[in-house]
Amino acid sequence: MGWRKNTEKVYTRKDAAGMLKEKATEIRCLRDDVKQALERIYLLEQENSILRAKLQELQNPADGYRKEWTWVRKIVFVLEQHGKPMRSPEIIEELAKREEHLRNHWNQAQYFSAYLNKAFRENRVKRLKRRGERGYYYLPEDTYEQG
Repeated sequence: MGWRKNTEKVYTRKDAAGMLKEKATEIRCLRDDVKQALERIYLLEQENSILRAKLQELQNPADGYRKEWTWVRKIVFVLEQHGKPMRSPEIIEELAKREEHLRNHWNQAQYFSAYLNKAFRENRVKRLKRRGERGYYYLPEDTYEQG
């Protein structure tokens, strides 16, 4: 067979010690990076749990409001909560605080009026017309009294 040439480099103790020192420094830096990353992950997990709790509270607030209700039920709920006749812009303002879809709609009044009319047709709300004022005031059916 042929002669094999040894291609491995031989290092002196001084060279080897210098290389080990460099690697130790590199490992220390990497450990610091990992430690910082783990701390950041921990903080993000804490923030995530806080935001999840806030989201849960917004979706199911203590007052009994539920996002899964129909729009008619949501309208009646807002009117019952306020306990007074409200105009449609006031109702929209209250529901927009809770409903992102309504809050981001390009024409809230037009979108919402269909549901308000449906609530009226289903006798879930009553309309009141005040003399000298434009538009209607709405209140829940069960609190309606002619006067």
